[in-house]
Amino acid sequence: MQNEKLENSEVNPDINHDKVLLEWKTPEFIPYQRSKTWYITASIIIVGLLLYAILTGSITMFIVFVMIIILFALTQNKQPKILDAQITELGVRYGKDFFHYNTINSFWIVYHPPFVRVLYLRLGTGKSFKYVKIELNQQNPVQLRNTLGKEVPEIEGMGERSIDILSRLLRLQ
Repeated sequence: MQNEKLENSEVNPDINHDKVLLEWKTPEFIPYQRSKTWYITASIIIVGLLLYAILTGSITMFIVFVMIIILFALTQNKQPKILDAQITELGVRYGKDFFHYNTINSFWIVYHPPFVRVLYLRLGTGKSFKYVKIELNQQNPVQLRNTLGKEVPEIEGMGERSIDILSRLLRLQ
């Protein structure tokens, strides 16, 4: 039994050597409160777009808008899961995902409390990139920058991604 444990740790040395440097709990997204006015305005816009699609004979546009309505209806009452975020000696753990430092191309922090407190990770190389957005919640951004900056280059001066700004302003999350 002792030999089995020794062999397993030799096969995967990360098991015993991944010390947590920073850790916090965070919602997977920030839910927005929507007023009655928001729902009325959104309904008018959607009906207008559906009418436009019908009048121009664009069945594809009509189908896309109907799918957006269905998707929104299915997800509007979704409550965010509370996930663990960890900066470790070997990488970044977010929920069930682990991103080793050699897979993280760069990072940046957008910190404008109380509205925006986000860590962005840019994964991939070449023309194919994936972005991971991690809410900071109450995590100290200076401490996070200092810890993560030792392993991954920071892109200074970057802001929120356009899709995230649009989602926040339109309260779509």
